[in-house]
Amino acid sequence: MTDAGTAEEAGSVTPDGAGAHAADESVEPNPLADRRFLVFAAGNAANNVGEALYATALPLLAYQLTDSLVVMAWLAAAVPVSDLFAPALGAWADRRGVRGLIVQGLLAQAGAALAMNLLLLGGHSAPWLLFLCAVVLETGGLAYRTGWMTGVPAQFPDCPVRARGTLNSLFLATTLAGPLLVAALLPWVGYQGLLWLNLPTFFAPLVVWAVGVRPARSAPASPHKTAPASPHKTAPASPHKTAPASPHKTAPASPHKTAPASPDETAPASLDKTAPAPSHEGGRADGGPRRTAPRWVKRRAAGAQARAGAEAPPSRIRDGWDAIRQDKRISVMLVADMVLSAVCGTGLTSLIVYHLRHGWALSGQQAGLAIAGMNVASLVGNLLVSQRRRLRPWTPMTLGVAARSVALILMIVPVWPVFMFAVVLGALGQGAVMATVVMARVRYLPPGVLGRASGLIWLLTGGAALLSPVFVSALDDVVGTPPTFLVLGIATTTVLLHLRLTRAAWRPVPRPQEPARRTNEP
Repeated sequence: MTDAGTAEEAGSVTPDGAGAHAADESVEPNPLADRRFLVFAAGNAANNVGEALYATALPLLAYQLTDSLVVMAWLAAAVPVSDLFAPALGAWADRRGVRGLIVQGLLAQAGAALAMNLLLLGGHSAPWLLFLCAVVLETGGLAYRTGWMTGVPAQFPDCPVRARGTLNSLFLATTLAGPLLVAALLPWVGYQGLLWLNLPTFFAPLVVWAVGVRPARSAPASPHKTAPASPHKTAPASPHKTAPASPHKTAPASPHKTAPASPDETAPASLDKTAPAPSHEGGRADGGPRRTAPRWVKRRAAGAQARAGAEAPPSRIRDGWDAIRQDKRISVMLVADMVLSAVCGTGLTSLIVYHLRHGWALSGQQAGLAIAGMNVASLVGNLLVSQRRRLRPWTPMTLGVAARSVALILMIVPVWPVFMFAVVLGALGQGAVMATVVMARVRYLPPGVLGRASGLIWLLTGGAALLSPVFVSALDDVVGTPPTFLVLGIATTTVLLHLRLTRAAWRPVPRPQEPARRTNEP
């Protein structure tokens, strides 16, 4: 199937909304019934647990070593700094395939984690060294995530959207285990011991790779598609089409170059490239063994041929941006996701924790239980979307944003049960929105630009998320905590208005030429 056909089947070639209904009505099987998916998910989950250990232990270790909030902030900034490489890594995934990106990303993570552990073991805890290791580690993690997320549609073609949503739910579930493991293991192994426990988790996806569960190799265009086996397609049957009637117009003085004595001379000079002679198969003309080029020479030639062929994907990052703009559904969700990242990002989570401790005077353990309940609600909202057999993105997107908006407004009520209900309701809605966004990207973005488009989306939403702590903390200093919840709730309603005004992007638009595009009809 051609790239255009794949994109049309995915519902991504109708930027004005045509074909959206057909794509949204498609039903996919449960990926959990696939043994290969279970093996892949197990390796992915082990890696996620290590990431959760690292993300929880490193800031606490930095604070213990330096007693500086600035160092903690610098280490946390390693994540958005690595997002700057997202478009380039996405272009790599589209142009060269995801296999090398996954392996090299995991090895970069393991090398950076080992270097950081050895530095800490030797007493070298300079902040700039820790920051450098953290940037390399996060960039390797971004390469690994870019690789497997881009490769999901090809690796699980029967259920790409549900597979992507299920893996996102698995990520949320494993991040819940991170803080619990830190609390359980910290008295026994300490912060540095937790970082050493993180190291072997980078090799879990490599073990899965070794047992054969891996993305398919991006094969270059087959020579048979560019040079057919039949000589009749390369050399016309009639010699009059290859030799003009008048030799004086095309041929020099020698007639042997214009009028071949044998019709075989009208074919290309070497027939071995299209249809080898039967008498010489398996060897040379003199009966000796065939001399084959080294394997690396063949791979380089095949790659050059694929890049020169019409089927090779374009390598411009701009093509990813064009795909985002041309599909109005992706554009609508990108704007909504950026606003939610700025309004309801890490700044809101910090504000809720602050209000639990200072506004409601809860202990650290009680506040931790409240946050755990919020995380569980986010996982439930994610599962409610990812495990549906049919994805209709506009409905869970709208309901999730509405739940988050109502929850923020309810947080101003000075009643403890109402506040906790609002915390759980908001997390439930945000989990549903998260699953909808990641699944819709797989559904609507053409496979040939999925890496580049995803990299640009991560860059934009990551930049918006950086504004969240700045905006929320500044607003809290000016108006106080309860009014800040109210302002954030009102700001979230603008996303609802945006979704309502762009409702037509999700509806099929009848076209006069639509029946002509149904290539599968008899």
